[in-house]
Amino acid sequence: WSSDVCSSDLWTVLLLLVISGFLNYFDRSNLSAGATDIQRELALNPYQLGLLLGAFFWTYALMQLLGIAGWLVDRFNVCWILAAGFLLWSAATAITGIAQVFAMVFALRLLLGLGESIAYPSYSRILANNFPEHHRGFANALIDAGTKTGPALGTLLGGLLMARYGWRAFFIALGFSSLL
Repeated sequence: WSSDVCSSDLWTVLLLLVISGFLNYFDRSNLSAGATDIQRELALNPYQLGLLLGAFFWTYALMQLLGIAGWLVDRFNVCWILAAGFLLWSAATAITGIAQVFAMVFALRLLLGLGESIAYPSYSRILANNFPEHHRGFANALIDAGTKTGPALGTLLGGLLMARYGWRAFFIALGFSSLL
């Protein structure tokens, strides 16, 4: 984004960032809510389930610790980087709902981590570039509130919706609705 955003509605931008943070954290908690059903349906042993539950964090941490996510946000247009990350994590979530084998779900969890690793560096860049200094603390607090609400509601709603509609339908619906 350039300084053009300053002339637009920053509150709308902030709302979209809060929703993005909410979805980012909602997505990462949904596998644990459906773990029992996923393990049973895909005939996974406990070791494989553990790999699935950890896969997201491997790529997420790698992108953060090596500074790759921050480098991308600093080097390229933050709008496009955040959009690409959002597309990647939403698509990975949706496609998980149709995956039939462990390797595919594992690969999709790795992609989820890659896509979501872009979020916080992007939020920081957008806030620093476009929000007046005296609003950045409040804006950052709202984004953080979205990231804390995401897993809380993700676990609750995810569990309830998976119990009613199944884990596959939930993942597909969450992934595609996130793209909206």
